[in-house]
Amino acid sequence: MKLRILSLILTVIVFTGCTNDKPHPETRSISISPMAIIDHRTNNSIEVASQLEKRKLQVQHHLKGGNVYIECYVNQFRFVEEKKKKKEGEGHIVLYINGKKHDKISTAAFVIKGLSSGINKIKVELVHNDSSSYQLAKEFTVNIK
Repeated sequence: MKLRILSLILTVIVFTGCTNDKPHPETRSISISPMAIIDHRTNNSIEVASQLEKRKLQVQHHLKGGNVYIECYVNQFRFVEEKKKKKEGEGHIVLYINGKKHDKISTAAFVIKGLSSGINKIKVELVHNDSSSYQLAKEFTVNIK
């Protein structure tokens, strides 16, 4: 009995003593700034703008009780209400259901309710504030039973 208690105490001491030595994830921020290229023959400098990572749209969806839950992931993008003035990196989603424009959505996650039974084709298109397209869209089908 004493051996079990002693063993338990030693185990607790070992595990609690090791918790402070666990590595923590590192975070870094990288800032991209324009570079200057110098032509040594003419001593002129040319400014070159850095290129940001190409914008990508990822869409995840799942069905639950006849509703479609959708999450959109877009790098370097901010979801906003429709505006007249176009601003790079801002905009919203245009939702198409079975080929027809259904709604404008200004959030990254949303739920589609009330779809008809059977196969439904859903398209999510990323657009600028002024509703011009980013040329990024995802299509998928869901089967409502």
